[in-house]
Amino acid sequence: MPKHHPRPAHDFTVTSFAWDLENEQIHRRAGFAEVPRDVLARRFWQYLRFLQQHDFTSRIVARSLDAITEQTVLRNSDLTDAGFYFIQKYHGRWVGRSHKDRGEQKEEAFLEKWYETFQTPVA
Repeated sequence: MPKHHPRPAHDFTVTSFAWDLENEQIHRRAGFAEVPRDVLARRFWQYLRFLQQHDFTSRIVARSLDAITEQTVLRNSDLTDAGFYFIQKYHGRWVGRSHKDRGEQKEEAFLEKWYETFQTPVA
């Protein structure tokens, strides 16, 4: 498992749906096209579901897309060590794809590709 920086012992917010909404507003004010709230919610759920399905979380943070609200938060304490290092490596890329979203299946392919790369030992 690749490590870039040691995992902090203290708890903190890694990401939240409210942050995604704020980030979208900042980008829209800067002239980017709007990313609809339903797309942002689907992306947040898709990412969270992926993390949960691959045992990157230590608990179920949300059980469905309908459970995603502005109060939905992913914290350091919610992640396994592998989950922390996966997010450290790929979370910025995932967020950066918000304005390039090509639908759930194509975005899932990015997550699976990153997962495969993450699981492959460095020679």
